[in-house]
Amino acid sequence: MNAPAIRTMFDYHYGMYDRIWDIVQGLSPQQFVAETDYSLGSLRNQLLHVIEVDNRWLARLQYLLLPDFLDESDFPDQAALRPVWDSIREDVLAYTGALTNDDLEEVVELDFPHRGGRQRNLRWQILLHVVNHGTDHRAQILALLHELGAPTFEQDLILHLWSTAS
Repeated sequence: MNAPAIRTMFDYHYGMYDRIWDIVQGLSPQQFVAETDYSLGSLRNQLLHVIEVDNRWLARLQYLLLPDFLDESDFPDQAALRPVWDSIREDVLAYTGALTNDDLEEVVELDFPHRGGRQRNLRWQILLHVVNHGTDHRAQILALLHELGAPTFEQDLILHLWSTAS
C-alpha cells in the first residue's frame, strides 16, 4: 500500500459523505433524528457513529487517549452535527495527507480486551478498515434516505475516480 492510494481512499470516503451531507441538509430536523429500528437508528445516529469511529481510530493510530463518545442529544439537527463532522474530517485528512509509505508499513499494536487482547496491524490495514466501515454505514444511510423519499446515488469507487479525474 502506498500513501497516494490511502489519500485517494480517504478522498473517496469523505467525498461520498459530502454528497450524503448535501442530501441530508435538505431534510427537516425531524427527519434527521427520526428513529428507525434498523442498525443504529436515525440518520443522525448513523452519521454520528461514523465520525466518532473515524475520530477514535485516528486517536488509536497516534497512540492518543480515546475521545469520549458524543451524546446524540447534543445534536438535535444537521446544523449542530455538521461542524463536529467537518472538524474531525479535517483532522483525519491532515493525518492521512502527511503519511509516508514507510508510515503505512508500520505495525500498530493496540489493546482490545474484548477481541482477545493485544492486536497488531499494519497502519494501512487499519486505514482501509476505516474507509470500509464508512462504506458499510453509507449504504445504510442511503437506504434510510430512500425510505424518506430523498434522492440517493451510486457510491462506487470507480465512479468517484472517474468524476475526479483531471
